[in-house]
Amino acid sequence: MRTLGALVVGAVSGAAGTLVHQHWWGLALALVTGLVVVAWLPAGAVRLAFAVGWCVPVVRGALALPSGGFLVAANAPGWSFLAGSGVLLVAALLTLGSAADPGSRGPAS
Repeated sequence: MRTLGALVVGAVSGAAGTLVHQHWWGLALALVTGLVVVAWLPAGAVRLAFAVGWCVPVVRGALALPSGGFLVAANAPGWSFLAGSGVLLVAALLTLGSAADPGSRGPAS
């Protein structure tokens, strides 16, 4: 249930960031909030679900709309937003292994 909630919150956050990233404050707010949430969530499926939920509307916004426009343009804010979203996803993927059993960190002393 927490994983589904993280996926939904990630999708809503990514969509909101996609809509405001063209403003400097929107780009900063979206990326900082996304990074803080990824750092705050426990490693594993919940963190990955948030990151995937975030990236889906961002990637969709970078694809052409039926009218021919884009929500994430090929300019500095757009590329920065796409790169930041990639960092969120990579951070979530790299920390998947750290969600393993805490007792398996090495030999007992």
